[in-house]
Amino acid sequence: MSNFSSTNSTNEEYKKITKILTIGIPVTTIIVNVPAIVMIIWIVARKEKVKNCHLLSIGITDALVGISAFLMAETYLYTEKIFSYYDCWIRYYMFCLSLSASMLHVLGICGQRLKIVLEKTAVQTQQYNRKFGWLVTVASWTLSIIINSIPFSIWTQDHNLSMCSLDTLFSGYERKFSLYIGTSIGFYSLLVVLTMLILSRHLWLLGKRHPSNAWGEKDRRIFVTVCIIAIVFLVTSTPLVCILLTYDHLGDNKRSKRSACVLISLLNSAINPVIYLYRVQKFRNILRKIVLCGKFNNTVNPQSNQNRINPPNLEVSAL
Repeated sequence: MSNFSSTNSTNEEYKKITKILTIGIPVTTIIVNVPAIVMIIWIVARKEKVKNCHLLSIGITDALVGISAFLMAETYLYTEKIFSYYDCWIRYYMFCLSLSASMLHVLGICGQRLKIVLEKTAVQTQQYNRKFGWLVTVASWTLSIIINSIPFSIWTQDHNLSMCSLDTLFSGYERKFSLYIGTSIGFYSLLVVLTMLILSRHLWLLGKRHPSNAWGEKDRRIFVTVCIIAIVFLVTSTPLVCILLTYDHLGDNKRSKRSACVLISLLNSAINPVIYLYRVQKFRNILRKIVLCGKFNNTVNPQSNQNRINPPNLEVSAL
């Protein structure tokens, strides 16, 4: 009798912890991305001169990841509730859409750093950074819509759902969907790895051949920031890729295992704003201005605001 009570108590504790994590992580993701959204509005409204503004633009996408994950979490926690087909379809489609867009956004940021190094210059205007931020945002969402609309339009059809889940939504095609999404996320991860490897190699060769044309402190910090974002992305997305690609070997508890990996992948969207707010001084200054209602004044050496890599002086090196 005591063993039964102990088991029952353990199950209750497990359900309570599961509920806290399932709701808490999406809510946390939304909250931590609010400052980035507020800063974007502040920068646009007050026409602040901010380079690398595209790092903030991912905050909008990550906030949407948190909102869609919260809506999807309801279907996992309240299994006794009856969700209509279209309600269930929208919840899962929006989550897959925003998660893919966030991952593609990270890839775009890594690609921008590589483009700068390949051109051997990082001299950027405020207008260029804003255009690039919008380009990455629009491109990531456009590709995400195309990639996710294919399975959701082909492998789903209107029918009565016993419960709202990917397995019931893609009834008969759940294995194909799992492999499709797993392959897509794995491909994003592979591109991020390749981009960062090429970027690191070019930087190493540039420093080796022309040590006198080293980066400034600000350039190094931006590069390290992008590296940290890429590493966090890989660490948080890898478990989800593994689970999705090994669908046939998950046994009977597929949904719980997949949900745990989804929560891990959400940490990427929750950690991103912490990284760039901590690493980029200009963003911290703007946040202080907002908190202090514009009274904060930071004096910066104009030369330190230059974000550039001086191209190698070939004439001097030849001498």
